[in-house]
Amino acid sequence: MDKETREYFTTGELASLYGIPKQTLLYYDRNKLLVPEFIKENGYRYYSVSQYLTLEIILNMRKLDIPIHTIKEYLADRRQEKFIEILQKKEAACTKLIEAAKLQRDSLHQYLLSLENLPSNRLEQIELRFEEKLPLFFSRPLYREMSVHERVQTLSQHNMTAFSPKHFKEFCTGWVITAEDFHAKIFNNTRRYFTPATLNSPAVSCEFRPAGLYLTLSFQGTYYQQIIRIHDKLQTFLARNHLQIIGDIYILPLKSHWLTEDPAAYINKISLPVKYQD
Repeated sequence: MDKETREYFTTGELASLYGIPKQTLLYYDRNKLLVPEFIKENGYRYYSVSQYLTLEIILNMRKLDIPIHTIKEYLADRRQEKFIEILQKKEAACTKLIEAAKLQRDSLHQYLLSLENLPSNRLEQIELRFEEKLPLFFSRPLYREMSVHERVQTLSQHNMTAFSPKHFKEFCTGWVITAEDFHAKIFNNTRRYFTPATLNSPAVSCEFRPAGLYLTLSFQGTYYQQIIRIHDKLQTFLARNHLQIIGDIYILPLKSHWLTEDPAAYINKISLPVKYQD
């Protein structure tokens, strides 16, 4: 090594000092982030000691995923207050990521709880109990004359509103029919879709299912295959116990296409608000 280059580092030498590939330095060179101090006739690139120190800044800022252009601007105007500003922006971005990760974790936890509790749902067991008011996020109303295409569009819009692109869907989407339709055995006239409200649900659109007595029944199979049988079973129970339906009826899938390809293995839960007859 001649005297001219003794105090400098080649690309390979500088890369080895930080345990990085030589290609990283070549990339920084192409992007004018860290240009060699000089290049000899034989094509060898040489970096100074001060560039060794500059590379330390670059690599550590890249560990924070700070963009190349931001690092370049900082190196061209290296001031404490500017560095603080960069770190504060990164800290704020990290806070947002943490909040998003917490929401995602909570969604996963909620879904895992529902899966763990699924086997404990007693199928075909009619239960009558008091339930607290429940926050729900509803779709816009549906009308009997709407086509299947229009109903699917409403369902899609509801799901996209209730669950943002980065929000894991931890709840199945249920639907509501009226007590009048239930008594008249009109089971395909869905009035609204709903999902249990979450931290991400649009607050302005959330409503509460009223607190009160609810008659519930979980059953296996698809809603449309089983609902006539379930209707007759519930009507018998209502008459025998002198109960009457006093509001909309809620159907919520507990086990759906997410968990099985066999529709016969689906599990649905139907909930009816009731009171004792006077």
